[in-house]
Amino acid sequence: MTVSSVLLVLLQVCGLHLMVVAMPTCTLEGNMVRSAHHLLRDLGGRFPAHCLPYNTNISFPDSAFPAAKANHIQCRRALRVVYESLQGAEQVFEDHELPVGVGGVTWDDDKFIKFQHLQHRLLENGSCLSSVDGLGVLSSYFSNVTEVLQQDSAACGWMALRRDLLRVLESTLHNQHICFAWRD
Repeated sequence: MTVSSVLLVLLQVCGLHLMVVAMPTCTLEGNMVRSAHHLLRDLGGRFPAHCLPYNTNISFPDSAFPAAKANHIQCRRALRVVYESLQGAEQVFEDHELPVGVGGVTWDDDKFIKFQHLQHRLLENGSCLSSVDGLGVLSSYFSNVTEVLQQDSAACGWMALRRDLLRVLESTLHNQHICFAWRD
């Protein structure tokens, strides 16, 4: 192999590396996702036993979760699940009022407001994820949540939404930890 051939190969490899580095990456900040998870977790108590019958109506689809192996494609899918879950929850929060009082939810208002603020920032910062092909499986999930919220069992719908959103954030933080951008 001649010197010019070696130089040409090196230039091509370096050029490819520069293209990959220069490509904008679409990610979510891991520390913000972790903080949102903690706020959501600390909002209130456990999933109430009287709401267990609604688990058949509201069940987050396991098919939405990517495999545990975190490669580029799986990372994009994992981040998309987080983004779409936060986006769907935000829409539910906007469209329906939280039931309070007897039979309602007893969530910490300050933590809920802080969670919503973080949720909004994550959606804003991760807006590039909205261009990724959507996961149609989540639209039926949010339709089911909305149905339960419109019934007399609205508190159970809210608790199920919180439970499932917690599961999405916790699972993704644990299984696809490297997919997030982490700041010191």
